[in-house]
Amino acid sequence: MPAPIVSPLLANVGRKLLTASCLLAGWLLLAAVPAQANSLLFCDRPAAQSAQQKNRLLLFSDAVKQLLEQSGSQAAIVARAGLDLDRFAIRYTHAGISLRQSPNTPWSVRQLYYACDDSQPHIYDQGLSGFLLDSHQQDSAYVSVLLLPPRAEQQLAATALDRAQALAMLGAQYSANAYAFSTQYQNCNQWLAELLARAWGQLPAAAAPREAAQAWLQQAQYQPSSIDVKYGFLVWAAYLVPLLHNGDHPAAELAARHYRVSMPAAIEQFVRAQWPDSQRVELCVRNQQLVVHRGWDSIADGCVPGAGDAVSTLG
Repeated sequence: MPAPIVSPLLANVGRKLLTASCLLAGWLLLAAVPAQANSLLFCDRPAAQSAQQKNRLLLFSDAVKQLLEQSGSQAAIVARAGLDLDRFAIRYTHAGISLRQSPNTPWSVRQLYYACDDSQPHIYDQGLSGFLLDSHQQDSAYVSVLLLPPRAEQQLAATALDRAQALAMLGAQYSANAYAFSTQYQNCNQWLAELLARAWGQLPAAAAPREAAQAWLQQAQYQPSSIDVKYGFLVWAAYLVPLLHNGDHPAAELAARHYRVSMPAAIEQFVRAQWPDSQRVELCVRNQQLVVHRGWDSIADGCVPGAGDAVSTLG
């Protein structure tokens, strides 16, 4: 389990952490697999993984860690695929910052989770293996890694490792489908986007942290992910389902069944625009095959390697 940085580091054995709904996954699943939505929205644990699946993910995490070590970086933005949302053209659902000098273990991921036991969000440091083991996909796993140019990386690492600055960007109330430009609620990826603003935006010291971050993001032309909801009942579901809210979204967008939410894909495109020298590396594993792809396009669905991709066997 990840350890929170809001208090002395804890083992958190038995704690329930909501990882999927941070990514809007539980809400989207209402349209796709309603039987699974309740367990996710009410903080049940992910589906059990076999020993073979866990071993594969542990080997996969070693491959990701090796890539990070060889990069020479001190920090990287990492995103993982959670639930299978390919039907919505969403692969990556949850993102954080992997830090070489993490106070937990090297390359642990600093990120926001909603802690069900406490009924509030916290910032946690989670080892890469745990980050991947939280994936809800059983047959394959995907990770996207953004390697930043030195200046951007140094600023981000310093900000993320600074406890006070990391917590300054933490919102008090959690919403899985939080509107990207409101401080009423916050989801996991929104915390990351606002931390990037804190690191790169030279925000005014006297301003409220989250308000200043969102103002800078808008000025810097950050474009949150646009999610068009096909069925009207999904909009109304947010009035009934815990951890989903509509109150922060513009009325006109709700009427159009349109949500603007921070997701990893939006963060990646923003980083690319801000720092064109950034590099993107995507890794996936299916069965025992590891595929490593470099570039801003994506590996084909099913973890199918393309021309120029590196292919190897785990283990």
